[in-house]
Amino acid sequence: MHSTVMSWPRRIAAVVLSGRRGSRTLLRLPLALFLAVGLLAVPAAAQTKPKSVAADGQGKKGVKGKGKKKVKAQPTPAPAPAPIPADTFAPPDDPSTTTIPEEPLTPAAPSTPPANEPAPEPAPSPVAAPAPAPAATTPSPATPPPGGLAAPGDSPMAPTSPFVGPEGNRPLPPPSSMAGVGPDDPLGAGSNIEDQFQQLLSEVKVTTAGKRQQRLQDVPLTVAWIPAEELAGTGAFTLCEAVQYFPGLECRRGAMRKVSVSARGLGSNFLSNRLLLLKDGRPLMDPWTGQFYADETTPMTNLKQVEVIRGPGSSLYGSGAFSGVINLIERQPSDLIPEGRDFGLEGRILAGQNDTYRVQTTAAGRAGPVEMLANYYGFFTDGPQLLNEARKNVVDTNEDAKVHQVSGKLKVKNFSLDADYTDSNLGRPGGQTLSFKGNCGRCHYTPDDNEYVQNLNASAQFDSQVTDNLRVYAQGYTVFKRRKIDLKNMITQIMQPSLGKRRRFGGEVRALLTLNDNKLNITFGGDAKDDIINNQNILQGLTREDTVQSIFGGFVDAEYRPMARVVLSAGARYDRYQIPENVWSQRTDQISPRASIVFHAMEDLTLRTNYGRAFRAPTLAELAINQQMYAATLIGSPDLRAETLDTYELAVDFWPFQRRVRMTATGFYNRATNFINQQFMFGSTSQFRNIGDARVVGAELEMAAQIPSLGSSFDVAYQFLDAQALPFDGGPATQLDYAPHHRVYARARSAVGKVGFVEVYGLYVGERFDPGFIVETTGETRRVQLPGYVTATARVGVNINENVSMSLLGTNLFDSKYEESFGFPAPPRGVFTEVKLSY
Repeated sequence: MHSTVMSWPRRIAAVVLSGRRGSRTLLRLPLALFLAVGLLAVPAAAQTKPKSVAADGQGKKGVKGKGKKKVKAQPTPAPAPAPIPADTFAPPDDPSTTTIPEEPLTPAAPSTPPANEPAPEPAPSPVAAPAPAPAATTPSPATPPPGGLAAPGDSPMAPTSPFVGPEGNRPLPPPSSMAGVGPDDPLGAGSNIEDQFQQLLSEVKVTTAGKRQQRLQDVPLTVAWIPAEELAGTGAFTLCEAVQYFPGLECRRGAMRKVSVSARGLGSNFLSNRLLLLKDGRPLMDPWTGQFYADETTPMTNLKQVEVIRGPGSSLYGSGAFSGVINLIERQPSDLIPEGRDFGLEGRILAGQNDTYRVQTTAAGRAGPVEMLANYYGFFTDGPQLLNEARKNVVDTNEDAKVHQVSGKLKVKNFSLDADYTDSNLGRPGGQTLSFKGNCGRCHYTPDDNEYVQNLNASAQFDSQVTDNLRVYAQGYTVFKRRKIDLKNMITQIMQPSLGKRRRFGGEVRALLTLNDNKLNITFGGDAKDDIINNQNILQGLTREDTVQSIFGGFVDAEYRPMARVVLSAGARYDRYQIPENVWSQRTDQISPRASIVFHAMEDLTLRTNYGRAFRAPTLAELAINQQMYAATLIGSPDLRAETLDTYELAVDFWPFQRRVRMTATGFYNRATNFINQQFMFGSTSQFRNIGDARVVGAELEMAAQIPSLGSSFDVAYQFLDAQALPFDGGPATQLDYAPHHRVYARARSAVGKVGFVEVYGLYVGERFDPGFIVETTGETRRVQLPGYVTATARVGVNINENVSMSLLGTNLFDSKYEESFGFPAPPRGVFTEVKLSY
């Protein structure tokens, strides 16, 4: 396809995208942003004749999903509301002055707020762009709701604004902890934008932090609410690729499709995880490894938003929620059905290099009290040739992937059912050398290894308001997983299959009790899980009857508001494990408490402090594995003790400049005991052991800003970590694996004209240690230290009409050469195009 762009953007593109060593790293991010803006600004600038009000309104139905009537122009703009005196501050929906509606307990399907409380709209699609406004008119003054705040839908637009803002569900920057929610024109230059943001601060609600809907400003934990569009903007095909672009989270990819996700320096090895993954509140962890697979086998499809907690979550979720929680919240049928209709359709098609294709189709319908949704996801790629070795005449053709997923949802009043089935056929690329010991996660590969994975997840939920003060929620779910790996024997050249099966039955019952005019909210309940593992790679003397476990837990979590400015909360959970003693000889019950205070010191200043204890029980793999892979052997240990973590956190949220800027500073101290990791024994054999304790001291600085006159938003986040391993034997402290001292994240987003948008994401990761070891010629070993790197992603898009949109996506724009894990290079620059159709 021939370009009609003038020569100067081409020259800039040649500099930015060439990857020359002479280009300065610090200039690359702004150059990429200016390039993307320039590419879209050229056609926008050509429109020298603005449409008249009458012409612009012809054939238009207004912004889709707004449901607002056109308002005739008035001779004078709307007056700005009177400022709120400082001495009369109270949160906008303080329970002492405003009745708070009952909130549902189902994370996936929040209840609809009453008419006087505007509900957060669903996140836009991955290729959504700003929709044209009916006309640049000045609406008549709107009557503000109680409390003196104008409702987002009634905010006036200044007639002189050069930018007509995006749809009302366009997300604000992620670090502001308000992503996915916006006023009708969050980037427009309306005189009431400060009040809109103030009201949003009280309206934003999350469910993961307390297993109930809470106002975000009252949650003491560090929580981010990430809409699906933000994930799409990162250019990620997997959850692992996406989370790297969000503050406080890290993911590294290794050989044989292995990934490891961590938060705040408390990393995970490739056979366990210290971060919990949920889907609509249900755990997606592998019962054998305790790991969640943030690769192609967990498609990011039909997502509405993602809620992320950085910090311990064991007081509600038990083991696994050690350093954080990720909750994937899917769209419900009502999210796809347009207002006034009973049927909705959406389709997306992506294509790009390496014969990469991604197809998603979703249909939803309503018939009386019944709502239904069906979804198909397909991903096919040959993958980049990351591990070619010319000197050995080895060509890597093992990055291919074929993934199919079908899923559905059915809701009838208080009951709902959902299920999904995923079938994956994945190549298993390996590492380049055998130059290290003690970590079979990246041993040398054979080019024909393959992995076949089938997952079936199903659940049923019931949610009912029993009385005015009591709401009850119950769910049951099941997980079936079959994983077969074909490994080539390098001596016999025969493919040898290795089969593993997992089965989990689980359930939960919980209730929300509200007392004292909604000043006291108590969530309490219990859950149970029953796991059976069929794996042939277990310690000698164990049988399939031994690799089983049952986990029972009970929890309570309360929130109390003694006065308008103060929110007190506390909770605790008890967990009991039933595992055969010959598998886990050091089995212990666990109690995980937490306590916190939120103080709204001023209308634009909030202080948060939190203490929490978390634990992680050793996984069945860490206890019982006995597996030889190529040249390395990994064995478990039945005498492992559970890890524990004590976290202290203090944070300040500040909204200066009339709430157009948000600044957040967070400091935290983590002390982990009985840290479990692989310990080198002899030869190429390692064993899981309690190697010592760990201490992490860190700080996170985040800033988000809106520039209404430009229709733009920017945010940047910096993280400092001092993560030290403290050996039991009193030896010197060493830096934890994959815990860089410095990490910087940046994002810029801007609307171009009335229908276009551009997004740029940037990431810097400092030097960090890898779990591998280098073997010197003397026979001594030393730790692998990986250099820092910079990478960036950009996306530009345009709405062709209200039903068709397109976007162009570029990943690793600078073609940076780096390794997330030792011996496993990152993918090179990629270019992809996506089309979205909706009806």
